[in-house]
Amino acid sequence: MLNFLLPSSEQPVSTLRLRVTAMLVFLVLCISQCQSQFRPPEVEIMESDTVGYNFLQQEENLIENASYLEPLFKKLYLQRVQGGQKINIVHIGDSHILGNYLTREVRERLQRAFGDAGRGLIFPYKLAGSNGPRDYLVETNARWNGASCQRNLSARTPFGVSGFTLETSSPKGELTIRMRDTATSETRFFTKVTIFQHKTPLQFDVVVRDDISNQTAQIYVQDEYSRSYYFDRPVAQVTIAAKRSNSQQKLLTLDGIALENELSGVIFHAVGVNGAKFQDYVRAKYFALQVAKLQPDLIILSMGTNEAQGRTDPGFMYRTMRDLTENLLKESPDALIMLTTPADSYLRGKSFNPNMTDMSAVIRKFARDKGYAMWDLYNFTGGRNSAVNWKNTGLLSSDSVHYSKAGYAVQGKLLYQSLVKGYNEYVLAKQP
Repeated sequence: MLNFLLPSSEQPVSTLRLRVTAMLVFLVLCISQCQSQFRPPEVEIMESDTVGYNFLQQEENLIENASYLEPLFKKLYLQRVQGGQKINIVHIGDSHILGNYLTREVRERLQRAFGDAGRGLIFPYKLAGSNGPRDYLVETNARWNGASCQRNLSARTPFGVSGFTLETSSPKGELTIRMRDTATSETRFFTKVTIFQHKTPLQFDVVVRDDISNQTAQIYVQDEYSRSYYFDRPVAQVTIAAKRSNSQQKLLTLDGIALENELSGVIFHAVGVNGAKFQDYVRAKYFALQVAKLQPDLIILSMGTNEAQGRTDPGFMYRTMRDLTENLLKESPDALIMLTTPADSYLRGKSFNPNMTDMSAVIRKFARDKGYAMWDLYNFTGGRNSAVNWKNTGLLSSDSVHYSKAGYAVQGKLLYQSLVKGYNEYVLAKQP
């Protein structure tokens, strides 16, 4: 069973060490999963999960209509006390979500509390001319063309789950992703790779492999919008290579990549596009279809900043929120919806933004009208003109629209706290 770990003249020492490391990491993760049944059902909010800024009204950091999220809390409870559950959360937003500074805080803490089922959705953003997360590295031997749903203003756009797409015409094009965090040097292992595409006869086939462990992943399931592959042993990198099977094939396109392991726990997928508004995801033809392939238990929608940078009609914004949630729920009828309001920021980085209050009010009204959950970041962090507090404490960036790394970390911790508070209230209500 463990013959692949034995040294041989054909097996380099470095490869052997990586395989041993991968097996040990996987074993530790399995043990941690087995221990879930010995943990108390409630989750302790530790000091490292809290923030210490006086202008934040943290006692009001609660999810409105948290009872709506009971199906999610039930699944988290079962995972916490028994294990065996896989919980998918999909967080969709704009540039505040794209950088992964906010979402990594939520992801790491939820996975610490409920188990780590994988990194989730990623994309080679740099190849599409965008910034992106720094917990993985991308290499390629080909030239790619990329675009996002925000850049294309057509009424109907050909974008999928990440809001971005990449395309190469190289029949020998390859893309290698290494799961190594550039800040911490942490390496994440995975066994399942899902490639999102809207497949056409013009597209190359693909081979999914890992050159370090000398494995080729086997396809498990595929359809018009995605293909899932499995490795026999955990890997820390993957190469996606074009394979021309006939003369008709001329392109390789990618809409997104999801990485998972075979353990139970939380997968926190983050979808972000610079400049994105609700309407940009509505116009993306394959977006809701491919989000459904992530099997979301909860979909978090975090936009409004870009709508507030212009004079967006509140009625139009309300309709785009309605259209997006209807599109998502049509394809993922069992998913729960949570809206968030954006923290305050400046208008084009120069002055207080008079539109933020109105845009936040529209989000609040829509969530209440529909009975969805809502996290009112705008109000409990100070509301109108509170951007000055973020600025004075170093939590707002130099452009006064985005936040500093520390600012995003604060928001991520606050979002995690609100979810755990709602979960703990559910647990307490279950006890006699």
